Amino acid sequence: MALNALHYFNLSKPSFSAHPLRRTLGGPFVCSSGVHRDEKDGNLGAISLKRHNLGKQNLPSSSDFYRSLQSEFQVSIAELMHGSGIAPQRVFGDMNALVTGIQIDSRKVRPGDLFICCVGSKTDGHMYVGDAIRRGAVAVLASKMIDFDEISSCGAVFIVENTNLVLSIVAANFYKNPSKRMSVIGITGTNGKTTTAHLVKAIHETMGIKTGMFGTVGYYINGDHPQLEVPNTTPDAITVQELMAKMVQNGSKALVMEASSHGLALGRCDDINFNVAVFTNLTRDHYDFHRSEEEYRNCKGKLFEKMVDPNRHHKVVNVDDPHSSFFLARGNKDVPIVTFGIENKDADVFPIWFKLSLSRTEVLISTPGGILEISSGLIGKHNVYNILAAVAVGISIAASLEEIKRGIENVDGVSGRFEIIDGQQPFGVVVDFAHTPDALARVLDTVREMGAKRIITVFGCAGESDRGKRSIMTKIAADKSEVVILTSDNPKTENPLNILDDMLAGVGWNILDYVQYSKHADSAHLPNGHRLYVHDIRRVAIRTAVAMAEKGDIVVVAGRGHETYQLEGNIRRYIDDREECREALHYVDKLHRAGLHKPDMVMRESQISFCKDVEAWNASKGWNDPSLFATVC
Repeated sequence: MALNALHYFNLSKPSFSAHPLRRTLGGPFVCSSGVHRDEKDGNLGAISLKRHNLGKQNLPSSSDFYRSLQSEFQVSIAELMHGSGIAPQRVFGDMNALVTGIQIDSRKVRPGDLFICCVGSKTDGHMYVGDAIRRGAVAVLASKMIDFDEISSCGAVFIVENTNLVLSIVAANFYKNPSKRMSVIGITGTNGKTTTAHLVKAIHETMGIKTGMFGTVGYYINGDHPQLEVPNTTPDAITVQELMAKMVQNGSKALVMEASSHGLALGRCDDINFNVAVFTNLTRDHYDFHRSEEEYRNCKGKLFEKMVDPNRHHKVVNVDDPHSSFFLARGNKDVPIVTFGIENKDADVFPIWFKLSLSRTEVLISTPGGILEISSGLIGKHNVYNILAAVAVGISIAASLEEIKRGIENVDGVSGRFEIIDGQQPFGVVVDFAHTPDALARVLDTVREMGAKRIITVFGCAGESDRGKRSIMTKIAADKSEVVILTSDNPKTENPLNILDDMLAGVGWNILDYVQYSKHADSAHLPNGHRLYVHDIRRVAIRTAVAMAEKGDIVVVAGRGHETYQLEGNIRRYIDDREECREALHYVDKLHRAGLHKPDMVMRESQISFCKDVEAWNASKGWNDPSLFATVC
């Protein structure tokens, strides 16, 4: 029966609802150690605004939502250019053409739109001018000369030096600069942005301030639930202005947003009037996009360069981070600063003590306004940092200590961030978004400090992203976990076996070494005595980890957190790590009866087939086996 027993399990959707319960494995303890990521953006080209289909989440499509908003804004193209301070190099057509919307994706153009031809990493909007005009664009903003046969029916054409550079200011002016009518808090850093943003939003709401939010988990326009699908952590320049305008219409007085390095580098935040800039930490990430740590840091520093008015702006900085001095020095040195940290007791906000368990985090905090005691459902030392960051923001916006406390304690958890999956099992299961070396190390350290008998870690690395971090993450997982199962994440257009090959370099192997070794042993044993398995089907890897777990163990499924899809080539597959863990827990007895708890499980039928795939891959150096992702499921 072996792994083929999985055929009678429902592998596509769970058969029961989520369990929001938490269980404590042992009592609280004082400890030290975790935190989470920036995203790899889409491009700025005319067909680059990809809206993710989040499977079972029924969030509205953005195009109709935006259209209802755009209909309330209209201006002549001449007024829009003048208000944006743009002096075109050349102008053709009717300067009084009335613009009722803005688009950079020709497929979304509707009658009355201004089509802006942006140049992205994969495509060029100038290629789609004809399509935009056929769909009703009344004006075109371009940075290259266009075939006049294509634009003969267009009302007006403006040629500027660089459309990418003017996109943000044009959008801000079209939507009447909504950020000037709100207090905007921008949070940047490699890890911790999402949780900190949720905490800061909750503090504002405790103060009675209606607050929106842009972040990795969702865009909150009017209420406590994300109301739009999330293509990027930081929305594109048009979308961010559209949504802020909607927030203003809905009566929002504040906005909390994650300012990703991509968003800052690509100018998405250029024309947002931030009031508070927050720095969480900086570690390796996105070296596929940023060529060096310095470039990555400089992009994040752009947020702090906006802090120039001592009467209106504030900086909030984690002074435990070695890059803190760089961020403190950005902008005007006279802008008020609130610092936070755990190790640096000279910080304005620091913990006198904290206690962690698998159910609560207790922390006693020193602040400029007095002592603050917080009991939070957020787990791990990395969340102590996030709580401190939120407290520091609360201080900067003049929230009372009671408002800060109630706001933070109202946030019991954030989707996919150290999310505990409780099926009343005698071992722990944690799903976390950690997909950078630092975030993975912190999560595993936190789990170790919680007294795990063994740590069983499942993770993969995304395709089309920083290759250099793949081996680093494997080394971290192998050092800090008794059992590691390497698997697939979002391979996108990369061959998943190439990604796994890169990952195995972290233990000094390649994928052929692993195959040869595992043919003669029940598992691949590392020099430190830990065990390593490889399986390219994530669902099987998760089920394997859960089935192997024993009393006192903690299974960590890392890298995807709240995400509900997997990209394989051009195919989007629904998969949610949390549901997969719950499904595995539900069937754990059946898994054991199928033999999946045994040490030699990975060498059963699916592993044999996987090894054959690897050998075929090695022979061809290409992804030619259609059964690669269908070995078991």
